[in-house]
Amino acid sequence: MPAIELDAANLDLSVFIEPNDTVIWTQGTGEPETLTKALADQREHLGGIRAFLGSCFSDNIRPEHADHIQFVGMGAIGKTRSFVKAGVLGIIPMHLTGITELFRTGQFKIDVVMLQASERSDGELSYGAANSYLPDAIKHASVVVAEINDQAPWTHSVTALPRDKVDYIVRTSRPLLEVPSRGPTEIDMRIAERVTSYIPDGSILQIGIGSLTDAVASCLSSHRNLGLHSGIIGDGCLDLIEAGVINNVTKPIDTGVSVTGGLFGTERLFRFANENSAIRVDPVSHTHALSVIGQFNRFVTVNSAIEVDLTGQINSEVAGGNYIGSIGGQTDLVRGAVASPNGRSLVVLPSRLGADGPSRIVSRLMGGVTSTARADADTVITEYGAAELRGKTIGERVRAMIAIAHPDIREDLERSAYNETFGVENLSAH
Repeated sequence: MPAIELDAANLDLSVFIEPNDTVIWTQGTGEPETLTKALADQREHLGGIRAFLGSCFSDNIRPEHADHIQFVGMGAIGKTRSFVKAGVLGIIPMHLTGITELFRTGQFKIDVVMLQASERSDGELSYGAANSYLPDAIKHASVVVAEINDQAPWTHSVTALPRDKVDYIVRTSRPLLEVPSRGPTEIDMRIAERVTSYIPDGSILQIGIGSLTDAVASCLSSHRNLGLHSGIIGDGCLDLIEAGVINNVTKPIDTGVSVTGGLFGTERLFRFANENSAIRVDPVSHTHALSVIGQFNRFVTVNSAIEVDLTGQINSEVAGGNYIGSIGGQTDLVRGAVASPNGRSLVVLPSRLGADGPSRIVSRLMGGVTSTARADADTVITEYGAAELRGKTIGERVRAMIAIAHPDIREDLERSAYNETFGVENLSAH
């Protein structure tokens, strides 16, 4: 049965959303804004629903909408930080790859999927700017609603968006949400220069978005034959693709193709990806799968963290004393790097928060929360150096981490390591 087309100007979401339904939509730049705006406007009349929030860059859905919508998600990503601050986001602590299993088993039941889609001239649909966990949600949803936006890029993927899975179509024409690059700081550049020595020519690169990762990308312009396999990418990666630095020739699979789960950049990136077979927007079952990443030689991940302790444990869930979640795909990718022959997992962060803020190299993680275990630790890099932790003893790790902390903090860290936390003696003697 063909999908039913609805008028975007006169949407009545009660046609497909029933009381107590759980609704999920495309995250980030792929948010179906006509549908989410209607959801916010009509929430009082929908009888009480639950919504799953991913990363968010629009103001369509806001914390005050918790008056009629119960919000759940994996953490504070983008503007969902305001939901955490307001105490209206129920956070599910889990790895990104785990969410697909929750959908499959029905432990997290999805009733309605709303997605932004793109339509090619031959009528074939695509997921557009963001894919991630949407294909798995669609498999197990009762209703699928596609906002077909004629300004969204038509992107290739290992997972097609079948027309026969779409129950309702809403046609729109609107610019996509953008995530512009921010200029890197001097500290970002100092860190980035250290990072590049750990990315040899021919590496397969996973890199996220943000000023620090953009700085890393800017320092790779003299590299050769890099590959790209990442959860999300921004315009910084596009610079490397257009310069021929990223050409994916060393990949044993997806050869010649840059792979990502989402295009979190600007119109420039969207236009580049449009009907371009050299870039794919793939589901988490491909971008974060150990079975895929383990086939790559020299898979190098570049990720940040809120803080790292002296043994290499990573906290990406607690900030300023508040639980914000956001485990996301970091641990999946870190373990992928460990599984990859000659792979490297690089955790990059400034030594302290701001010019005079607290140290981000700590003796104990905030709240005692460990997002990535010390057993998965490889290399931590700040503006003061790199601590190579893999295969090192606790004592060796402690000394290496103190050496890359801010100089003003090192004495306190030594004292803590000796007196309280690790019982490591004679630090100064080594």
